[in-house]
This record gives sequence, C-alpha cells and structure tokens, in this order.
Amino acid sequence: MNSLEVSLNQCKSPGILSAKIWIRDGSRADPINKSGIHSLLGSLLIRGCGPYNNLEIADLVEGLGAVLISESYEDGLMISLKCTEESSKKLLLLIKYIIMEPHLQNEQIDLERQLSIQAISREKENQFIIALKKWKKIAYSDHPYSNEVLGSIRDLKNITRSDLLSLSENIKSRKKVIVISGSLPQNIHSCIEDLTSSSYTSNLQYINYNQYIQNNKKNLGSDDYITATYQSTKQVTLILGKPTIPHSHPDDLVLRIISCHLGTGMSSILFNILREEKGLAYDVGVYHPIRELNAPFIIHASSSKDKALETLTLLLKCWNDLQNSLISNDQLNLAKSKFRYNMAYNSQTIAQKAERKAHLIGMQINENYDSNNLDLIDFISKEDILRVSKLYLNRPFLSICGPGDQLNPLIKFWHSQYN
Repeated sequence: MNSLEVSLNQCKSPGILSAKIWIRDGSRADPINKSGIHSLLGSLLIRGCGPYNNLEIADLVEGLGAVLISESYEDGLMISLKCTEESSKKLLLLIKYIIMEPHLQNEQIDLERQLSIQAISREKENQFIIALKKWKKIAYSDHPYSNEVLGSIRDLKNITRSDLLSLSENIKSRKKVIVISGSLPQNIHSCIEDLTSSSYTSNLQYINYNQYIQNNKKNLGSDDYITATYQSTKQVTLILGKPTIPHSHPDDLVLRIISCHLGTGMSSILFNILREEKGLAYDVGVYHPIRELNAPFIIHASSSKDKALETLTLLLKCWNDLQNSLISNDQLNLAKSKFRYNMAYNSQTIAQKAERKAHLIGMQINENYDSNNLDLIDFISKEDILRVSKLYLNRPFLSICGPGDQLNPLIKFWHSQYN
C-alpha cells in the first residue's frame, strides 16, 4: 500500500487553497523514556528542510502571503498550508522537503526543546490541565493515550538528534494523507505525485481498553478510580469520566449526542444545574475529543472550595442519571439539533473541510462519515442513549485538584459511593 493517499477537492474560493497533511501516529507512539519526541519532531519539520534553512522557509512562506503550521496530537501530526493558487506549486513542493528532507539542526532542536519545556512549565499553573493529566494516569495506565503530547521535561532533555533522525526516517514510510481544497491549479497532480512512494508499516500494538478493564477489574480497588492533587488554591477542579470507544465505532455517534445533551450551550444539563440553578461552578463542560482509539468522555467543573462537595454530588448525579433513566423527547431533539449545528459550524471554511477529511481518511474512516451520520441521527432513540450510557459510562474515574482540607471530604464521599 502506498504510504500517501491524496484527495483533491475543487471548490469555490477566491484563488485560495488549503492543504492538510496528516501523518499517522503521534504521541501515542512515543517510545518509553522518549515522551514528547513526536511533538518535538513535528515542530522541527518546518524549521529547515531540503534547500531551505529555517529563515529561508519563513521568508518563502511569508513572502508569498502563505501560512505554514505543524501541530502534534495523540494520533498523528498535522501539517497545514494555506496559500494562493499561484504560489501553490512552489509551496506544495516544500511539503515534500518537510517530510522527506528535514534538516533537524542542533540549534533548532535546542530551541524547540526549550520552547516545549517552557510550555510544560506553564501547564503547571493551569489547574484543569493538572487534574486532566492525573486523570489520564489512572484512566489510561497501560494505554497509548497515557502519553502526554508535549512529553515530560525529563524525557525531552534526553532526546538526541540521533533519536529524531531515526524517527524522521520512520515517518517517511508511515501512512500519510494529503487533502487539498479550494482553487486548485491545473498542474496540481505533478506538484504532489512524488511526495513519497514507500510502503506503510506499523509495529504498534494497541490495547483494547474495554477488554483490558474486563481482564483487570478484579485488581482495581476504589482507590484506583480516584486521584487527588493538593494545591494551595481557593478553588477545586473536578474531572469525572472514562475512556470509551474509537471515533469509528457505531456507538460513537450516540456518545456525541450525549455530549451535546450534557455540555453544549447554556441549555445543557451541566450548565443549567451547576451554574444557573445552584450557582456552584464558574466553569462546567464536557471533554470528548475525536480519537482513533478509546476516546475520553469527561465532564468537568471548577468551583470555590466551599462548594466543591455539592458540586461533586451533582456531577455524579448527572452522570448516573444517564444510566438510570430516559431523557425526554425534547431533550433528545435539542441535543440532535446542537450536534447538527456543530457539524455545520465546523465545516464552513476550506481549511476546516480539508482538515476533517484528512483526519477521517488518516483514521481509516469513510470520508462520507459525516454525511452518513446526518442520515443516521434521526434513528437514535432515548433507549439508545440509555443503552450506550450504561455500556460505556459506568464506573468513572475521578481526578480532583485543590486545597487538601477540602479534598479530603470529597475523597471520603467518593468512597462512600463506590465501596
């Protein structure tokens, strides 16, 4: 199988095109003691390649009024290029150099390493990120998603140029997808035909999380489902959730309807109960990102320390109600409307359309997945919501972060619910 899959989408735009290149396997494939290496390499790919050094790339891209970005995720690396139709030939050739001939110069490695370390240090000031990282440690203990995208400071300091060169050689043969949307030049095929021709292979062995829990649940005690981080703050952050299923799973659509029901907009359950009715939390929401493997489904809230216990009580109630009772017809129809709106909102520009298509193809999902879901959504029932909630949202994991004297009552309450 050729490692590069190409999708061209001619559509109306004012002489602009957007190219999205998805390279499969991101931080989930970081080797042991090398966490952050994919993120580091991703940032270096556009810092010198082929006949251009880092300054020449910047001059070329900015001189043509283009935008070039590299981003790293759990499932892969995304290189984004937006440019005019006239400048596309020269800039699309640059993509070839980025993938096949990165320089990886020591001074750029040191610079990007330091920037990554600074970003990780800043995260230590964000209570939500602290709690989320701790949640991942207990929920994804032996899963590829236990890796942090940016990695760890200790591992970053030990990554060498040789490590990065080896990973770069590996990436050349990985599955890649390029989607180009907008005003396409007539010679577009010649611009991209020689990006790569090698075969894709992967040695990763991914864990079936549900099977992992089934095999190890006897070894999981109540303490294994909760983690607490003590900080001298006046607020408490609570993250309650569970790893669920891949985006390609048939039940994922139902989970996304549940996500809209719980956390989208001011009419959502969490916003109405925790903020409008009770005034318990100043920040509530749902975190359910798209993942190729077992995506996290999380509800979260941040409250003042004196309201933390009541906030946790209501979070658990919202979580458990989904598994114990049917939602109303009005609630179901509203959640479906929100889902449709989100899909339309996130596919307005050529860049959004190209990125979504690259992501779908990169995850080996049918590129018509979204349009098919719009047809399927009408057939989702209240009973489906209840079934999926019982199947994937039972026995959640909890991460709490805040002052110790306020966390101890939360821990005690948690054990009273699950012991």
